[in-house]
Amino acid sequence: MLTDRVNPSGSPITSCDSDEVCEVLSCEVCLIEVPADISASFEGPDYVHHFCGLDCLDKWRKQVKENMA
Repeated sequence: MLTDRVNPSGSPITSCDSDEVCEVLSCEVCLIEVPADISASFEGPDYVHHFCGLDCLDKWRKQVKENMA
């Protein structure tokens, strides 16, 4: 989905793997370390996408929805 690649202001979210000094975290680490309440913040999804990747962002969003139900 195209909206997964832009932040709430419409700016593109770049992946960490395109940054020479950024280390991509494993999705398992992100799912454990990134608190669910960050999803309500403006930069939360940007952070997860940048440091964890798009696939992990989808898993993270799913986990957040399950925890809120």
